[in-house]
Amino acid sequence: MDENPNPLDKLQRPAVPEQAVYWQPAEPKVRVVLLALFASCIFFAGIATIICQLIVQWGGWNEGLMTGLLGADATEPERWQMRFLLGVQHFSVFCVAGFLTVWLFYRGITKPVPGWADYLRSRQGPSWSMAGLGILLLLVSVPLVLYSFQLNKMLPLPEEFRAMEAQANGTIKSLLRMDHFGEFLGNMALIALLPALGEEIVFRGVVQQQLMRRIANPWWALAVSAAVFSFFHFQFEGFLPRLLLGFLLGWLYWQTRNFWVPVIAHFFNNGIQVMGQYAVGDNNSVVDLEKDVHVPWFVALLSLFMVVATMRLIIRLNTDSTDET
Repeated sequence: MDENPNPLDKLQRPAVPEQAVYWQPAEPKVRVVLLALFASCIFFAGIATIICQLIVQWGGWNEGLMTGLLGADATEPERWQMRFLLGVQHFSVFCVAGFLTVWLFYRGITKPVPGWADYLRSRQGPSWSMAGLGILLLLVSVPLVLYSFQLNKMLPLPEEFRAMEAQANGTIKSLLRMDHFGEFLGNMALIALLPALGEEIVFRGVVQQQLMRRIANPWWALAVSAAVFSFFHFQFEGFLPRLLLGFLLGWLYWQTRNFWVPVIAHFFNNGIQVMGQYAVGDNNSVVDLEKDVHVPWFVALLSLFMVVATMRLIIRLNTDSTDET
């Protein structure tokens, strides 16, 4: 043993830890990610508006379509034009802006190996049982969701909000008038597929996951992200139903840790009315489940019980599959 160690040894020979620690960049701040998402959505909304305006002018389309309004007497070409314009806007604002935000901030920041899919939890598809239970959860919640719409109608709303709701519902009803199978596929893409992908990236993949980093209680994070999801639909007569749906979709994402489970459930939920309207085949009367169906309180209570039971089943199945791995 050296009784007279050189005092410079500490400078010349830095201590080596027992286990090497590799430096990794810290995760971005929550507010930075959310602000970037908001800015991206605004930017791509502007880009989509310019693109749509150019298409309308060059194609000689009805410029009134740019307002997002479609009359009940709209022709089939006008319905297709509106589908195209709405599709461009939704794809730009949600799919492009949402994915770009994830890609910019999570190209390998959280792990040594790059993989934005790991952040979204989209690398692996769900099991058939988990996907089926996700659909079942949304299915058994339908009476509860419809009952929440009845409660929503009791809330006082400014007339401007009610007018916006009526205009949006008028456009949707016009789009749901399908003369053939091609229009059915167009509506499934616009009303079910695009929202299932784009809105899940934005509201569950970014907003919910970032809020869960900031808010300690995950249930509060789910509630806040669901409120954001419902608010940004700008249809306040249906705020409570969309709040409930957003909460259930967020819970599926949180519990299953798989991006595709809420995507499949979201697609199923939005596709129900499209499939139902096409199956009925009555283009003179479009059924609005939220307004045309009255749900008694005891049916809503039974629906709540079924929702809780399905959630417990999902938790148990998810726990069993985790233990096996």
